[in-house]
Formats: sequence, structure tokens, C-alpha cells
Amino acid sequence: MPLSDQARISELVVGGGAQNWALIGIAFDASNCAVLGDVALRLDTSLEPGLHSWVLHGADVSVLSIDGVVTAHESDQLLRTAYPQADFDLGVIGVDHVVINTPDLMRTSDALIAATGAPLKRVRDAGNNVQQGFHRLGSVVVEIVTAPSMHPGPASLWGFVLNVKDIYEVANHVGPDVLSIPKPAVQAGSLIATFRSSLGLGVPVALMGQDTN
Repeated sequence: MPLSDQARISELVVGGGAQNWALIGIAFDASNCAVLGDVALRLDTSLEPGLHSWVLHGADVSVLSIDGVVTAHESDQLLRTAYPQADFDLGVIGVDHVVINTPDLMRTSDALIAATGAPLKRVRDAGNNVQQGFHRLGSVVVEIVTAPSMHPGPASLWGFVLNVKDIYEVANHVGPDVLSIPKPAVQAGSLIATFRSSLGLGVPVALMGQDTN
């Protein structure tokens, strides 16, 4: 089993068109890659909009699916130095967390542990019979979510949250038709805001930042 302090998320793979992501300040280079801190967002235009798979570094390379989550592996750390600038600077510090939906929290958690060695840190009751389990892969929290409304079957990647330098600045720049008004997050002293589904990303994407007011 790999050591939990070695396993990390290297890439998140999304589908759709680059123009939709440009609306929220994310631009891709010639290899369809955008850098979000120490995680790359890779665009596969042959896929429908959505969050389809991830690439892990330091995990068990024989595992190609973690309870249904399509998984590839990076053998060595890639050097990412330059990337194109979007029309405005989103000010991304890094990926805060990635959300996985599952009908069976412990089944998915055990599969993640087996593949990465990253232990289950805690389980939280979010109300309305929704439970959240938390692991950490490198700098990113993996939040596994289950609810009675989820259909039986495999787990799936759902969405992700980015940490930004100034959430108010982004909200003021793009306006409420693009990003919801920042509100207090579960984490004390933090704010969260979500990009509107009407943008066509096909992926729930939210921003988190410090409440500086």
C-alpha cells in the first residue's frame, strides 16, 4: 500500500469546450491543460461536459477505478511552469476539495484507502440524512458524500472547489449572473460562492476565500 503522505491528485479531467471555462477565468494551454495550484485541470474536448476522471501521483498504479471513479496515474511529477492568462485573473491558490458522490460512503472510502493509503479523517452528518467522509490527498481534501436519494451503483466524481486570493474581487468582476453571492462556508472565517449552472461547465465549481470584511 502506498504511503498516504505520497499520494496526491495530479490532474482532474473535464469535458466540454474551452470557451465555457474562459467565462470563469480559466484558460487552457496548447495541451489543453490549466494549472490550479499544484493540480492541473485537463480538458478533453471529445468528452461531454462534466468531471470524468482524475490522475493520481503516488497511488497504487494497478488501480484503474476507485469504486467506479476512473483513475489514471502519473509516475513522475510533471513540471508546469507557464500557462496562458485568461481574460481576468481568478487568483487561484489551489484546489481546496474534490467531491465524490456515492450510495455507500464506507465502500467508497475503503476503496480510496486501498488505492492511496489516505485514511478516513472523519465523517460528518450534514443534515437531511446526508453524510460526508473526508480524506486528504496531498494538498486536496477528498469529500465523499452519500444520501438516501443516490441510486445504487458505483461512485462518481461530482465537482470541485477552488481557493482564491480574493473572492469578493472575483464576485464583483463577474457579477451575480455568473457567480452566486459569497456566503459563510462551514469552515470558520471562510466564504463560498458557486458558479451558475447556466454557464455550461457541466461540473459544479465553487470558490472559497477568506472573509476580509
